[in-house]
Amino acid sequence: MSRRVHPKRDDSAAPPRRLLLLFSTTGYEAGDFVAAAQKLNVACLFGSDRCQRLEDPWQDGALPLRFEDPEGAARAIVESARTTPIQAIVAVGDRPTLTAALACQALGLPYNPPRAVEAARNKFTARQRFQATGLPVPPFARFAIDGDPREVVRHVRFPCVLKPLALSASRGVIRADAPGEFVAAFRRVAALLRTPEIRVLEEEVHDWILVEGFIEGREVALEGILDQGCLRPLALFDKPDPLDGPFFEETIYVTPSRLDPPVQAAILRATERAAQALGLIHGPIHAELRVGTAGP
Repeated sequence: MSRRVHPKRDDSAAPPRRLLLLFSTTGYEAGDFVAAAQKLNVACLFGSDRCQRLEDPWQDGALPLRFEDPEGAARAIVESARTTPIQAIVAVGDRPTLTAALACQALGLPYNPPRAVEAARNKFTARQRFQATGLPVPPFARFAIDGDPREVVRHVRFPCVLKPLALSASRGVIRADAPGEFVAAFRRVAALLRTPEIRVLEEEVHDWILVEGFIEGREVALEGILDQGCLRPLALFDKPDPLDGPFFEETIYVTPSRLDPPVQAAILRATERAAQALGLIHGPIHAELRVGTAGP
């Protein structure tokens, strides 16, 4: 009996797989992402909001983009892809995500819808979406940074938490238990949002402060992957240090979680519902939840 011999696959003849990595100069380092791509034999291209006036100042061939103009940045990516095709786009940090969503939509690449990305980047909009779908959220409102906190405080119940709408890593998050504390916290958050580092971003979302009720309970963080809207958890972290304010510095994370299995299952369900409320369907997510007596 003759045996069929299958020819060996010649990967060298296959077109190169390319990943466009979008990152901000003030964001996370890209080195870990590049190392991961190399392990998968994927070539990395770069897009960044670095200096637009100098020709390739970092000598890495990065595509110069302006993330404060996501539509324009997306058009630049599409134009570049005509001569250098890409198979995926990864946004590192929050700021490039809308650019990535618009570019992927135009190129037919998998990503989250632009409207979902916009909602996920805006804490006020996100809470509106959560509330509309029946998820438990504390009372919340937003106030312009130019408002008089002595007037704003008349509309606030205590204890409450003030926070920027779009900063991460707990920057500018402050608890207030009384009117005097609120006025001082409001002025502090407003001053942060007026710094040149923030104003140069030219984003309207930084003109507002979110004020919401403080939630008693312990805090957890969930890392996961969304696949066609279904959540695949990667790790659930406990935050053992009490996070009751007035500031909420990031401290240690502990995994696996010590919470009871039913509580962990409730956390996963709440996170998946939150992602669905925002319209997120694809890719990695990081979620933080408070777990009180009524659950997450």
